[in-house]
Amino acid sequence: MNRYLMAFKKIFSETFNLPEADIVDALVLSEIPAWDSLAHMMLIVRLEETYGFQFSGDEIADLQSVGDVRQALHVHGVNV
Repeated sequence: MNRYLMAFKKIFSETFNLPEADIVDALVLSEIPAWDSLAHMMLIVRLEETYGFQFSGDEIADLQSVGDVRQALHVHGVNV
């Protein structure tokens, strides 16, 4: 497992208090009990700090699932 993927799963796990095994592309953020607007922004900040770029406002609004986040990272050159 590459270090980017390990960090990706760890960020989700710690932000939403989920086992890393549950971090799959089909997981919809709104179905996570710990998800709210504050947790969403904490996720964004941690991803930006870890991978060294900033999401646009439109990108942030479009992030609805783990798969969406993975695809947004890919657009910024991060393969997780």
